[in-house]
Amino acid sequence: MHIQHPLVNFLKKGGAEKLEELNREVEESPIFVFVHGLGGQMSNFEPLMGLLSQCSEVMSIDLPGFGISRRQRGRSITDYSTEEQAKLESSWRSMSWEDFETDKLVELLQAWVNQRVPSNKKIVLIGHSMGTHLVIKLAAKLEENKVEGMILLSPPPLAENNTSVKVHLPLTIKLFSYVPKVFDIFRVWDRIKGLRSHSVLRQLTSTTSLSTRLRQFRWNLDVDSPVVLRYMQGFRKATYDELALATSRYNDSGSTPNTTNQKTLILCGADDVITPSKYSRQAAEWLNTRARREISTFIEILQAGHSLLLNKPEFVSGTVLDHIERHYPERLHLSPTWVLSVKAKISGDKWGLKNEEKWRRTQSISRNITRRVGNAVEYAPLLAMKTLKEGDCDHSPQVLEARFYEEPNTAPVEGVLVAVIDISSDVPVYNPSSFQRVKYVKCPTVSKVVPDRAAIRRFIAIVDDLLETSSDVNAPLIAVHCHYGQNRTIFCCCCYLIERLGWTIEEAIEAFAVAKPPGIKHPHFIDALYVRYEDR
Repeated sequence: MHIQHPLVNFLKKGGAEKLEELNREVEESPIFVFVHGLGGQMSNFEPLMGLLSQCSEVMSIDLPGFGISRRQRGRSITDYSTEEQAKLESSWRSMSWEDFETDKLVELLQAWVNQRVPSNKKIVLIGHSMGTHLVIKLAAKLEENKVEGMILLSPPPLAENNTSVKVHLPLTIKLFSYVPKVFDIFRVWDRIKGLRSHSVLRQLTSTTSLSTRLRQFRWNLDVDSPVVLRYMQGFRKATYDELALATSRYNDSGSTPNTTNQKTLILCGADDVITPSKYSRQAAEWLNTRARREISTFIEILQAGHSLLLNKPEFVSGTVLDHIERHYPERLHLSPTWVLSVKAKISGDKWGLKNEEKWRRTQSISRNITRRVGNAVEYAPLLAMKTLKEGDCDHSPQVLEARFYEEPNTAPVEGVLVAVIDISSDVPVYNPSSFQRVKYVKCPTVSKVVPDRAAIRRFIAIVDDLLETSSDVNAPLIAVHCHYGQNRTIFCCCCYLIERLGWTIEEAIEAFAVAKPPGIKHPHFIDALYVRYEDR
């Protein structure tokens, strides 16, 4: 699978000078390359690929015998014809047992990268489980400076240097290799309890939702027993020396010598029973001790099992993006914020014809933000709103105020509007002094950027003060706006609901999706909420 950089087609709208400069910056942005693990498929990475495709080019591959390399039963998700699928399947079925050895698979991946990735482009390798050992070996084999960094999810333990890299399989697995049908029977028995079977729970946690277990169960059914046995027989661990070699060959062009670029990120679930987190911690600590500085980061994901991106998709994806934005060189522009700001510059004035039409199509103000608590409905004191425009016949300060304070009340919500908080960084295109009864407060935040903790503290303090001064009002409401009243606005409001009112992340996000569809539109804002509040 290949997803182009989000600016490739967008840049065609810019002027010649803009195009030349931005094309250079896009060219410097690396490609994220995904490699799944044993029994996996590239769809395992869907949440993370979706997020990173907002800021960079993405490529992924299904290893032989997994995912779409197998003939699809029923409806196919690919554009391959029946003949093409048959040819694809026959190509890997003709592979010998030796072809499934880890080093042979690495050679296959190396050939694929050399064929598909332009020589001037760098890559960031992302692997899960067995895939982490493949990407470590791949990074050590590719030409120097080709790899920018690695993201390792739930890696198996590395082999000690000067020890055997071959995995000692249980006798039963060796016997299954001679009679794969018996392994099929064992796997049927292993999943006999369906969504509560060992085959599902060893990948997840006991508290995982039924829908998540169902997806894991479906992935398990996609796996052919003979294929798994070939990979298990051929698996050779990556060594600590190979990890050191891989990290030593990272691209450092443009970086200041001896700077701390923590380009190796290792994540593992605290409840992972397949590849326990202690091995991930050991690998990160070994790298840092050897380098005598912080060149890698280990993060343990609480209440998560082996299938990290299935257990906690938003939190893990947001954690990866947060690390990349913090520790990878700024020149790489690996941030959805940068992409959105470039799109805004190319699109031009916010009040240009096209953008004004978009503003008019946007819902003016949300309905009440609510959640169910038992049989009762709890109302939040915040509303999400697009910016007002002076003199507009539908959405100006005068019109807004009249809807709440003139008879008959035509406001689409229950409650009394007491204040407007303007979180945009622009000078408002309306006159705040036009308000007669509503208080106006400015709390500027940066466009396209997730507000930091300091900005949220200011916002919450303002809301607290406004509600305290309106304590004599029955059901006071505060309208919050940026430009369209979607991403930054709803993010700030969600933070208030979570921190002050004790709502869950899901309750806050869903409430705004219902009250002002579609709610938060940019995934990195949603993932940032999970990164910030998941462990509360």
